[in-house]
Amino acid sequence: MTTTNVQTGMRPAPPTSSKLGWLASVAAALAAAGLGHLYLSRVERELSGGKRVGIVVAARDLEAGAKLTEKNLRVRDVPEAYLDRRHLLFADAKRALGVSLVAPVRSNDAILTSDLPADSAPAVALAAKVERGMRAVAIEGGADFSGLLRPNDRVDVLLTQNAVGKEPGATLTLLQNLRVLAVGSATASNGEGEQSRASGQRVTLSASVEQSQILIQAKQRGRLSLTLRNGEDTTLVEGVPVTSERLIDARAQGGLGHVR
Repeated sequence: MTTTNVQTGMRPAPPTSSKLGWLASVAAALAAAGLGHLYLSRVERELSGGKRVGIVVAARDLEAGAKLTEKNLRVRDVPEAYLDRRHLLFADAKRALGVSLVAPVRSNDAILTSDLPADSAPAVALAAKVERGMRAVAIEGGADFSGLLRPNDRVDVLLTQNAVGKEPGATLTLLQNLRVLAVGSATASNGEGEQSRASGQRVTLSASVEQSQILIQAKQRGRLSLTLRNGEDTTLVEGVPVTSERLIDARAQGGLGHVR
C-alpha cells in the first residue's frame, strides 16, 4: 500500500533501485535500437554491392590523344562490388591530369588504366590491383630473370642470412606462392589476360598482412631472393629443410649424394 506524507501531501520518491532499473531498461532499448540500425545499414550496403567508391568518368566524348583535365572529367560513385581493377579511382585522379589518352572514351564512360600510356598507367593502377585484404610489398634486388619475370607470375621468397660468429650462414624458404604485382614500374595494366614483360630490380608482391610483416622483418635479417613457379603449380611444400653453409661445404666435398 502506498502512503502519503501528511504534512506535504506528497508521496515519497521511488526507491533508488527502481530508478536504476528504469535507466538500465532505457539504455538497453537505445543500444538495441542502435545495433539494429547498424545491422540494417550493413545489410543494405551488402545488398547494394557494398560501400560506394569514386571512379573517374569522361564528362564528354574524348578522342585518342586528348589530355585529361578537370574540365573533361567528373566523378561517379559505384558500389565496391562493381569496381573493376582497371578503373581510374578518384583518389588517383590528380596524378592522371595532363596525361593523354591512347584510346577514345565516350561521354559518361569510365576512364580505365588501359586508356592511359603504359609509362603513366602503373603509377595510378598499382593500388587498384591490390586485392581487398591484401597488401603490396616491394622487394629490392630479389630477382634477376633477364627481364622474363612478369606481373601475375607466382614466386617463392627465400631468405639468406649471413654467418654470425660461429653460426654458419643459411638459406630458408620464407613464403611460397606469392603473386607478382609489378616488376620495376611495370604492372599488368591490361588485366589478367594481358601481361607485360618488364625488367627491373624492384619486384612488388601481393601479400597478406601477416606475410607483409614477415617480409619486412626478414629484410632486416638478410637478403631476400625469389624463385619462379609454374603458374599452375599452387602446391605448398611443407618441411623444406634449411640449407646451411655447412651443408653446402659437405656436398662440395662429396659428403652428400645427388638428390633427384
